[in-house]
Amino acid sequence: MIDNKDVSKLEALVIEYPYFTVGQVLLAVGMKRCGHERTTQQVRTAAAMVPDRNVLRKLCTQLPDEYVATIEDLNKEMALLEEKKKTLDELKAIIENKILELEKAKKSQKREEKKLSKAEIIDKFIAENPSISRPKQEFFNPMTAAQESVIDQENIVSETLAMIYEKQGYFEKAISIYEKLKLKYPEKSIIFAAQINVLKNKLNN
Repeated sequence: MIDNKDVSKLEALVIEYPYFTVGQVLLAVGMKRCGHERTTQQVRTAAAMVPDRNVLRKLCTQLPDEYVATIEDLNKEMALLEEKKKTLDELKAIIENKILELEKAKKSQKREEKKLSKAEIIDKFIAENPSISRPKQEFFNPMTAAQESVIDQENIVSETLAMIYEKQGYFEKAISIYEKLKLKYPEKSIIFAAQINVLKNKLNN
């Protein structure tokens, strides 16, 4: 009982609600009965959307063979797509498993490399047989000890030592001490400079 007016209303309906399956099926049947030019296209759309194509086939029993053939072709295409999807899913699973295996193998290889490097270090250590050498202890030498004692005394910088050198007549050593004290204690450099002048005068006289 669908006429051209109904087809127009159904077209507007499926445009607004494109996933309304019953509307798509009714539009396909109505287009066929009204001899609409887009019948084949609409039959394909309805066949792709309807959950059970057998229902569509029953509704379209009065359709020409070309439309029935279109539905059959769609069934075959959908079945082929399902097979392809299954094959792709299987291929995807195989690839994912292979990637996991490669990652595991890579991690295992890294662990082996680390173990080998440690083993190599141990082997190298054993092969080289390193030993800790102790410094040779020299025999006591009184001359060396005396020289070191003199050097140590000269390295001691103090006013007391400078005064002792001055009283003993070692003016040059006293001057050397005062020169060092000038650098060490800049705030008393004037006092030390004056003492140096006194000692230099004594040396000249």
